[in-house]
Amino acid sequence: MLEGPNVILRGLELDDVDELMKHWNEPEHRKFILNKTPQSREEEIEWIKHGWQIRSEGKGYIFAIVFKEKNLYIGHLQLDIKDQISKRGSLGIAIFNKDYWNKGLGTESMKLIVEYAFSTLNLHSLELELYSNHPQAKRCYEKVGFKEVGRLREAYFNNGQYVGTIIMDLLKSEW
Repeated sequence: MLEGPNVILRGLELDDVDELMKHWNEPEHRKFILNKTPQSREEEIEWIKHGWQIRSEGKGYIFAIVFKEKNLYIGHLQLDIKDQISKRGSLGIAIFNKDYWNKGLGTESMKLIVEYAFSTLNLHSLELELYSNHPQAKRCYEKVGFKEVGRLREAYFNNGQYVGTIIMDLLKSEW
């Protein structure tokens, strides 16, 4: 478990599925995640179990983001180990409960996971990808220290139009 002033990052449990399903398939949330297909309860259960499997294999980690004040699961972070030799990882975050958007909880969560990735897992670099039309996410990542390193033009079809993505990374030496 990783703990900050307002959030706790802990492993996902099957008990978390009910809270996830209240929000996960809302169009307002899904417009900023790469997977556009609505997910069933059974698919989310399998995703949690997959998270347990990749953790046991040392290939990645999925953390629940819990708002401490209410002990409420509001989102999750995924850290995938992309290359064991080069010590590269990739990150993704989703705060699916929109009542907790724009409150700094994503930034706090990202700082916790970056510290874990560099200090505990001894990774050398982290990368992530986001839609170019999601300035809130870009600001969050920049606050944590990520830098833009590239763009993919019209990479995804999203809400009736092609949208580019921004690729960002952060080196351990910059942290």
